[in-house]
Amino acid sequence: MRARQRSTILILLLTFVLLFLGLVADEPVRVFIIGDSTMADKPLIGTAERGWGQVFPLFFEAGVFIENHARNGRSTKSFIAEGRWQTVCERLKPGDWVFIQFGHNDAKKEDSSRYAEPHTDYRNNLLRFVTEARAKGANPILLTPVSRRKFDTEGKLIDTHGDYPGVVRELAAEQNVPLIDVQKKSMEMLVKLGAEESRKDFVWIKPGFFTANRAGREDNTHFTESGALKIARLVADGLKELNLPLSKHLTPFNENAMVGINKTVVLDEFYNNEWKKNAKGVSERFHYVWEDTANSGFSILGSKIVKLGASIDSLCEVPTLQNLNRASVYVIVDPDTPQETERPNYVDSLAIEAIAGWVNNGGVLVLMENDKGNAEFEHFNKLSEKFGIHFNEDSRNRVTGNAYDMGRFDRFPDHPLFKGVRQIYMKEISTLKIQEPATAIFSDKGDVIIAYAKVGKGGVFAVGDPWLYNEYIEHRKLPADYENDKAAENLFRWLLEQASPVPAYN
Repeated sequence: MRARQRSTILILLLTFVLLFLGLVADEPVRVFIIGDSTMADKPLIGTAERGWGQVFPLFFEAGVFIENHARNGRSTKSFIAEGRWQTVCERLKPGDWVFIQFGHNDAKKEDSSRYAEPHTDYRNNLLRFVTEARAKGANPILLTPVSRRKFDTEGKLIDTHGDYPGVVRELAAEQNVPLIDVQKKSMEMLVKLGAEESRKDFVWIKPGFFTANRAGREDNTHFTESGALKIARLVADGLKELNLPLSKHLTPFNENAMVGINKTVVLDEFYNNEWKKNAKGVSERFHYVWEDTANSGFSILGSKIVKLGASIDSLCEVPTLQNLNRASVYVIVDPDTPQETERPNYVDSLAIEAIAGWVNNGGVLVLMENDKGNAEFEHFNKLSEKFGIHFNEDSRNRVTGNAYDMGRFDRFPDHPLFKGVRQIYMKEISTLKIQEPATAIFSDKGDVIIAYAKVGKGGVFAVGDPWLYNEYIEHRKLPADYENDKAAENLFRWLLEQASPVPAYN
């Protein structure tokens, strides 16, 4: 074989090897979570409850895919019987990781569909998870069940899990499975915090604060955002202690960055009260509401706010000082006209006084108007003028078709809203006229676009466009170089930093 041919073959082989290694290196890291309600994803709207698996992705670097298959009320027995384990197992690939935590519901003797005796059914079900995961080339990790918050009259923490944690420890040792002893770690944490201090990490909610728990709730099993984060950190710490390859993908997590802890962003659904029929013919709210996942909705904005540690909820009735006291931030967007709603609700003097009193006491009000012809101005301006802000009935940045440059802003002042933001998109804006106590945050070509008024202990943020809805925050239409998404996170981080916690917890 000639030297030139040998060289060509060697180059081709080397290229193939490098390409193969590149493909291997690009394989995503995948984590599957199976378990019960203490881990599960919870609804984002109208509740303070969070599962630790729901916040677990915050402890990993970008590129780690976490699928949370934990579900409320499941035991090892019901998780298998409902086909949930089969669904996970069929998705497993070599190198995947499976976190396994059960026990809370396996102990419920009164429910034959869930009860699993610890030394027989429970052990065998856990062994099945381990064995079948390994057969797919995946890496199982066993976790003992997280402790309940149960203190006796003398302040001593009581173990409520009986033999179940011990079975997990024994099986992990016998099968050489990595173990994170969450029960031990969480009990130590609860003892350190004590009975009173630990209560805020569990769902102890006063009546009337969250729409999903109007009657209130005293729950020593399930977590608030702060509690879920604490347990997720214990699991991440346990992963580091095991020194498994997955631990290399953990990233430092700064809990101080969770500026929304114990704070709630409440979205008005009284002045913006639009309904439509869905595909099933059922009427549902839409247009600038948390529940709306279409282009017109605020579902993505809501997710961003939750990632800052805050809860999100809605107010579907006239604002009063009493029902506003559950809000740290109150957002009113695009008040209705008769063309949008048959009988629109208009801001009246009683509501204005209630809102002004709430702001003065420390609330942060967000006013997002729309342009002329698409929103109500007369009554809404009576509210905004209470704080030195008037929405002009105009329409700045009218955009033709997909000429997005007509709605571009790219020269910003030094303000937290625009930190790291190169350009944003706003179209058909109602500009502002301001006087004390309001000041301009952002002006362009002589027009005030965004303003803020410091009022008492609180403040009022105003902009003449609902510019943070799904269509223009997720790049469904908007080109990727516009950064409304980053500006949205910046804005609510800044607003939440100024807002007061709500006294929602017992």
